[in-house]
Amino acid sequence: MALRHGFKAEANRLAVQMRRELGLGPASPLAPSRLAKHLMIPVRMFSSAIADDPRIERLLTTEWEAVSALTVHAGSRRQIWVNDSHDMGRQNSSASHEIAHALLMHPPGPALDVRGCRHWDGDIEEEADWLAGSLLITNEAAWSIARSALSPEAAMFRFGVSRRMLTWRMNMSGASARRDRSAS
Repeated sequence: MALRHGFKAEANRLAVQMRRELGLGPASPLAPSRLAKHLMIPVRMFSSAIADDPRIERLLTTEWEAVSALTVHAGSRRQIWVNDSHDMGRQNSSASHEIAHALLMHPPGPALDVRGCRHWDGDIEEEADWLAGSLLITNEAAWSIARSALSPEAAMFRFGVSRRMLTWRMNMSGASARRDRSAS
């Protein structure tokens, strides 16, 4: 699937705009929890639901890879649930993905189709993936990382992301190529 023309630039502009609303610079780290609070979207952890429903414990132990995060809709209100058995970088990516759905005003849909299989709209998920990455590391942030020669570990810590997310954003923003060209 391909993102519509101009979406990637729009996503970066939206990520920068969200930082501006929070008083941050375009290359500043952005904690998804802070953005969710700004957007008035409560974020809860799976572990907090164990007392309400013991079946949730399976998502934190034996089936911890099954679900990273989800959004629960109650009318026009959203609530994001994050699997806190995952490492912090993945939790931030998962929360940012769910926040991206909200920012893009993706309509809620059923979690499962009529056969009981996970309902999946590839176009919507691809948009949310792209915007989530931009929310975590804007193009400006990636270029700043490349210019400063920040180590991957330091960048991962500073932006609260996994190595996979860092590498993806450095590549997709063009920051890696810029760094490689300037090093030659």
